[in-house]
Amino acid sequence: MSAYRSLIVWAVGIGVVMAPFLLFVLLGWPGGEDTCVARDLCFCEYVTPGSIGQRGVRQPVNTWFNLYSIFTSGLVALMLYRDRRNGPNDWNVMRSNNFIADFYVFAVLFLGLGSMWMHASLVGWAGHIDSLSMYVYAAFLVAYTLRRLVASDVLFWIVYAVLVVAFEVVSILWTSDDKSLVLILILVLLYLGLEVTVCITQRKAFQGRPLTIALWVLAVVSIGLATLFWGLSQTGGAMCWPHSFFQPHGLLWHPLAGVMAVLLYFYWREEKTEPASGDKATR
Repeated sequence: MSAYRSLIVWAVGIGVVMAPFLLFVLLGWPGGEDTCVARDLCFCEYVTPGSIGQRGVRQPVNTWFNLYSIFTSGLVALMLYRDRRNGPNDWNVMRSNNFIADFYVFAVLFLGLGSMWMHASLVGWAGHIDSLSMYVYAAFLVAYTLRRLVASDVLFWIVYAVLVVAFEVVSILWTSDDKSLVLILILVLLYLGLEVTVCITQRKAFQGRPLTIALWVLAVVSIGLATLFWGLSQTGGAMCWPHSFFQPHGLLWHPLAGVMAVLLYFYWREEKTEPASGDKATR
């Protein structure tokens, strides 16, 4: 049964996130408009005046192209299924029966589907679902990289839960326009610091494995390009064309973030790991 667990998480995750989303699309979106509406800072794509709260989707390109995450998370789920059917590797969490690997499937899925809520509605409370989806993913990078240094699943789950809850609470309470950017940057810097530590302390994991290193570099390039397009396509930016179908925020920023998530999975999957302190990944 454990071989199918990643596929079950993928399918259930789609249902849990998309069922209520589609219900709001059909019936309407309750709640007040997000602050970005009054400030005209809602990611460039044109919004019909007076449409906030009505049924339907406010920003169709930025919304529907987040469905990319069904395919990126599905690829991760399929690879986990294949690895488990062929015999799990206890020393590499992303090739094992560990529940951490299954949760990464959901994190990759929610990264895209959570964003849909904000772009479809532009109501305030849906913006918190969007931010939560980013913290669920970015906090995973920090907690899992720590897990690669300290082979403790308990520590992973504690650190992960604390980070997600703390950053989401701060995001709700903080009213700055740049709060999401600042909070994600903090998580990214934490991740990079831990990643450097992994490279220094576990050099044997990378020796003679250029593919492993190349996957990480490509992941960094992907999120770098994604961030570039995110900045250029902000309202008033050089690549902001409100009435055009070509919305770089939805067509480039979102999918490239998904490409990064998949590349990091393959990076972790290819990593040559060794037993740490006699500990094993949970089977």
